[in-house]
Amino acid sequence: MTIQPGSTLLSHATGSFLTTPASAAPDQVAGRLDRHRFVVVLATDRDGDLGGDPGGPDGEFVVACLTAEAVAAAAAGGDGPVTLAEVPAPPCVVAAGRTTFAEFCDGLPVTLLDLGTETVVLLDDRRRIGGVLPVEAVQRYLGSGAHVPEPSEMGPHGSSDDHVVHGLPGLPLARVICREPGCGLINSLPYFDPDQPPYCRNPAGRHLLRTEA
Repeated sequence: MTIQPGSTLLSHATGSFLTTPASAAPDQVAGRLDRHRFVVVLATDRDGDLGGDPGGPDGEFVVACLTAEAVAAAAAGGDGPVTLAEVPAPPCVVAAGRTTFAEFCDGLPVTLLDLGTETVVLLDDRRRIGGVLPVEAVQRYLGSGAHVPEPSEMGPHGSSDDHVVHGLPGLPLARVICREPGCGLINSLPYFDPDQPPYCRNPAGRHLLRTEA
């Protein structure tokens, strides 16, 4: 199906996902996978620097999105990760479901793709998780020729400085679990510049935010 600039992210998302706490063990979740494609991992704001909007039923925040294959592999790994928060995965992005592809790709959120993000978890206007969008849909839209970037003007980032993404305040954001040994703090990033990687916001010790183990 062709993606148009005005198509919402939610219109191309999948509803085949589970939600579970970050503290859950992979083998506990693997038994519930059935045919679900993704596992959306939730935590509270006590677990990190979580800006934006909660997406869980009890005010938890989306902190990661794992493929079913990654969860199954972790569960079968024997001495592998103890919790889902420890399962290696690229950062995920959280966005409002009614954000359009044009809005996402014209604004600073598109820079979050440079984190190696594979999924965008979408919230509805009541802050409930409505779907998971594989990033390949955004890449397909960008490569289709349907997207016409806005002219570069009005600031160092071009028109993206002034572009407002409609939807929930504070979104989109990338959720990044810092993989620095001994850290594990969950950081929230509104944009990403690979030439100037940010520092982790862990108050216990200053270090660059590490996205890979």
